[in-house]
Amino acid sequence: MASPKLSSRALLACGVLAGPLYVTVTVIETLTREGFDWRHHRFSWLTTGELGWIHQSAMVVVGLLWVLCAVGASQTLRTGRAAVWGPRLLALFGVAYVVGGLLRADPVVGFPPGTTVEMAHTTWHGVVQDLSRSASTLFLLSASAVFAGWAAAEGRRGWAWFYGAGFFAVFAVFTAVGLVVGGNPVALPFLLTPWIYLTALAVDLYRLETSRGTSDGLHKLATA
Repeated sequence: MASPKLSSRALLACGVLAGPLYVTVTVIETLTREGFDWRHHRFSWLTTGELGWIHQSAMVVVGLLWVLCAVGASQTLRTGRAAVWGPRLLALFGVAYVVGGLLRADPVVGFPPGTTVEMAHTTWHGVVQDLSRSASTLFLLSASAVFAGWAAAEGRRGWAWFYGAGFFAVFAVFTAVGLVVGGNPVALPFLLTPWIYLTALAVDLYRLETSRGTSDGLHKLATA
């Protein structure tokens, strides 16, 4: 009986690791990729150029990690609407990242360095890659509503507020920081907000599964 619990925690841990991994790789890329300026460029453009495979790999890996986390969430959330739609939406979020990682964004004038107006044109894979970014945001916002309702039903008001409004609050804070820094004010929020939110969700589910496993163990000892 202990094995499924350990398995669930291992799966949820994938979600805990995904955010820090993605943000770290992306920040390193923005500091080392020639010609990239996060104040003016979109992070999805890091999938272009000779080194684009690095960001593509990061997207695929974190997408798969969140699909695994969604499996763990399905084992942790046993009843209610969240038990059905929560894991599904998280899995779709992960799939959207995998799709985005398998494709490359279209190059833009000046990035990668040397890209001219004639070289910058729209392709089908660039369009789908861009749509995958929008889809991941839609799935995440939908999941936030589901988990807000779940936390409220569980009587955890603090988490209900976080799941319901935390995404927008964090986005607003980082947007304000972006305005102070200058350039593109939403670049930083788009990078950090989803992963702060998702990491907190994964940690919450992990702690819930851990406490449930401890309670079950104590109950077995008491009834042995």
